[in-house]
Amino acid sequence: MDNPGLRRRPVQKRSIDRVERILDSCAQLLDEVGLDALTTLEVARRAGVPNSTIYQFFDGKSGVLRELALRNLELLLVRLRRRMAEEDTLTWPRAVEIVLAETVEMRRTVPGFTVVDFADTRPGGASFLPPGEAKEGGDVLAERLYHFALDEAGLPPLPDPYRVMRLAIQATGAALRLAFTDCREGDPAMIEQGRRLLRAYFADLA
Repeated sequence: MDNPGLRRRPVQKRSIDRVERILDSCAQLLDEVGLDALTTLEVARRAGVPNSTIYQFFDGKSGVLRELALRNLELLLVRLRRRMAEEDTLTWPRAVEIVLAETVEMRRTVPGFTVVDFADTRPGGASFLPPGEAKEGGDVLAERLYHFALDEAGLPPLPDPYRVMRLAIQATGAALRLAFTDCREGDPAMIEQGRRLLRAYFADLA
């Protein structure tokens, strides 16, 4: 998938390692200083590269954040593949429970994920992912998750799937904002409410 935030995708191992260090440094700094105070100069300093290296590979701060969001999406899909493979019989309600559980665990363990998962996690925060292709709009998160569910997890098609997925993503984001606002590990009771909401929604659709 083309990423307009990335000027050129590295090929040589040295360049790949530099890009990964930049993304790692960005994620660490998001936890330390937040999104608004994040600068490419500080990311470069933390990564041990000249600031010009940021602009060699990325379209500035927004480009770094877009690539970080895409990396987070790939990480989520890797985790979902592992979890789905452990399930004997998979349904949509069970699948969304797994997605929520893995997203919660990423909030707890992945640097920067509470600040930027696939978007600015604050209320009304903008997505850093590229736009999707579905006429219903949204970004690639809804499309990638839906096609993963059909093509890899073997789940049946949903009616009006992209609107369903976009709404589910927004509901998940709202539940996680409430759960993690005042609790670094997430309020278990609020996470449970989010699970019940998502499960009931998909049980009604499937």
